[in-house]
Amino acid sequence: MALQWVILTYIVAAEAAVAILLTLPSPKPLRSRIVSLISQTLQPLLFIVPFAAFQLLDIYWKNEHRLMCTGEVCTATERSL
Repeated sequence: MALQWVILTYIVAAEAAVAILLTLPSPKPLRSRIVSLISQTLQPLLFIVPFAAFQLLDIYWKNEHRLMCTGEVCTATERSL
């Protein structure tokens, strides 16, 4: 589970860096080079979006379906809920 959060953190950090690069004032030729570099970099990395969505759904599923035991040992009725 920790690896999922690390990967998602890196993705968010990369997105923030790209947003900062694109919003800084810069000359038009430099901006066009930055945009082309970012688009060439992101095209092979398009698998990240479905991967991130899958990881977030996995985290949500595990959170919603975790065992809620009242004692040290889970009973059969607690497992079926």
